[in-house]
Amino acid sequence: MEIAEKIIGDICIISISGRIDTVTSKNVEAKLDRATEERKEKIIINLEKMDYISSVGLRVLLSALKKQKLNQGSLQLASLQPFVQNIFKITGLDKVFQIFPTEEAAFQSLTSVEV
Repeated sequence: MEIAEKIIGDICIISISGRIDTVTSKNVEAKLDRATEERKEKIIINLEKMDYISSVGLRVLLSALKKQKLNQGSLQLASLQPFVQNIFKITGLDKVFQIFPTEEAAFQSLTSVEV
């Protein structure tokens, strides 16, 4: 598993590749905790290269979302692979998270100015 982070303006984009399971979830949790503790208001998690997520991984993402909401921030998911997207649908988490088809679409939603 690999985790990459980039900052564009006030948006933190975290890309995760590989698997989020019992072994790797601690690394993901540490990265997301650091982002929420640093008060990153807008976080996009790009899952384009992630091919598996366990229940522990789902818990880590849900915990990060809750922390962001407490901080009045946002956390969005982007580019879910079909298997991962299916897991979110089965668990009902597709109704909890804002999920976008691409990183660009998620980014656009955070940068659009309402008049």
